[in-house]
Amino acid sequence: MDDDIKINKPEGKKMKRNINVWGVYISLCFIVVGVLWYAVNVGIIPYQYIQEQLGPILIILIGILILIKSL
Repeated sequence: MDDDIKINKPEGKKMKRNINVWGVYISLCFIVVGVLWYAVNVGIIPYQYIQEQLGPILIILIGILILIKSL
């Protein structure tokens, strides 16, 4: 049993990491909400506009995330 056993591995390829895609989408959603929140605090976006439009904005964000996930 003095035979050398070699295992063929591709030398140029790196192993791919498993990326949690939902984590990426949720983090992007938090970033967008944080930017909107900051824009309201700075005064770029009037607070009354956000009070009226927050529901549709959140539904659109959730819809975009589901759409991207399903593709």
